[in-house]
Amino acid sequence: MICAACFPAQGADGPWLRAGLTTNSPVWGIKDGLQFALYPGGFTRGVGGPRGLIRIGYPTLTNGSYDLINFLAVEPVVKGRKGLSELEKSSVDGRPGKMFWAGEVATGTNVHLLSGEITSPAPGVEQLSVTVSVERFENGAHVRLKLAQRSDAPDELRVTVEARPDSKPIESCVITATMGNKARARIIQLRDGPISSLELYPDYRGRDFAPHRFFYLSQVPRTANGDVLIPMMTDEEDPAAVQPLGRPHFWAYRGAKVTQYWRKPAAGVTDKLTCAVNGRFMYWGSRQPIPGGISFENFELREPFQSGQTVIFGVTQKDWRGLLPELRH
Repeated sequence: MICAACFPAQGADGPWLRAGLTTNSPVWGIKDGLQFALYPGGFTRGVGGPRGLIRIGYPTLTNGSYDLINFLAVEPVVKGRKGLSELEKSSVDGRPGKMFWAGEVATGTNVHLLSGEITSPAPGVEQLSVTVSVERFENGAHVRLKLAQRSDAPDELRVTVEARPDSKPIESCVITATMGNKARARIIQLRDGPISSLELYPDYRGRDFAPHRFFYLSQVPRTANGDVLIPMMTDEEDPAAVQPLGRPHFWAYRGAKVTQYWRKPAAGVTDKLTCAVNGRFMYWGSRQPIPGGISFENFELREPFQSGQTVIFGVTQKDWRGLLPELRH
């Protein structure tokens, strides 16, 4: 596996990293901004983590090198039954994790090194778009993703979900950020102020996910133009100073602190939109308590499904106040 930082885009492709064109790994994105990858590409050693996930990388390390920040999973609901892109076994090879393919053609175990399409949505602005086909879920949901990034928003990944013609009717399709524990994210900024995982789960000490907590449209921040924008961040000043297991490990957060956030464009906001979080006291697959106490794990927006709906995931080293300079009331 070759990481995104190994092949910075140059020349005619400007700032863009593009699979099959400027890298031989399924990684895309913008130089010095957010980048995204499909299995087996990524921002860690080996195959970059579990399958059935979009890997999110950001230049938090020394000299602008990239590290894994979070994973995005796809979770469509059909007749109350949730599909799980990370955990369901593939019908292609029987292994855990649904297959994701770059492009419209979904065959075999080859992810396809397609470079994506560059367009100009506004004067002086470029946009990279990559279609991702997703293997059909056990509940009958069948979707594809349109992943897009704009040169004037280098810290954001726009995720559009479309139902395939042969899909069973989908009630909702959550794109969930699944790994808040890596950054030990404990703060969600709401409209009336921050709320901490330590407040929401003061007594939880179990090994499983702590129960979901929900925040409704009236509780979440809105930007001046009406977008919903909800930041999540660590409460630690220097998260890289903590080694969870006393040694370098997958769960170690190695770089500068960041703010992660979900943005929902104003045009798609309805009163049924909610933000959901859950937490973990121990790291996934271990009995190791998370240093500093329980942190958020899944972080997501939920809404009734409409084919073509869009959410935006962002990562930035800016303070959250820079994202919400003037809250809409």
